[in-house]
Amino acid sequence: MSDLYTKKEVEEYVTNVALERPLGVSIAAILLIFNGALLLVTQLLTLNALNEASTLVGVCRGMFQGFIALLGLAGTTAGVGMLFGKKWAWWLAVFYFTYETMRYACAILFIPNVPPVLGGVQLSPALYYIKYGMRIIWNLSFTLFMCRSKVPAFFQTNEVNKWRACIALLLINGVLVAIGWGLLN
Repeated sequence: MSDLYTKKEVEEYVTNVALERPLGVSIAAILLIFNGALLLVTQLLTLNALNEASTLVGVCRGMFQGFIALLGLAGTTAGVGMLFGKKWAWWLAVFYFTYETMRYACAILFIPNVPPVLGGVQLSPALYYIKYGMRIIWNLSFTLFMCRSKVPAFFQTNEVNKWRACIALLLINGVLVAIGWGLLN
């Protein structure tokens, strides 16, 4: 038995939560856990390359590495919380998806500048637009899914205006991305 959950919480989860969870929530949770864990593992495997990239871009190594780790932990934590139907997991997942949407929108703005700075394989700008455009659609789809009626009911967040929350999170994340963009320029 884990120290994180009491026996009563585990029994309640097995008898109540697992049976009520919408299939889409399970899929989104597994994808978040996988994506977050993959980001953390990739960060560890490419530590030196990321340090080099942070120097090329002009960002402090510790801040760059810390932010990547924070994103990985946020994705993994949101996924685990979603499996257990935690209210905070809905907020963290929506924050994660809206942040990723804004980050990829920012990447589209920088496409002409990024490949020459980082070196390596250079693809046609059209391929970059397709790549990041698909990522925007993917993350927006998950954001919209999180606002469907069954999903907020599962997380017991019915009292929150979902669309207003998503728009607010998109704006907040847009400001965060704009600040990051401003720091780089």
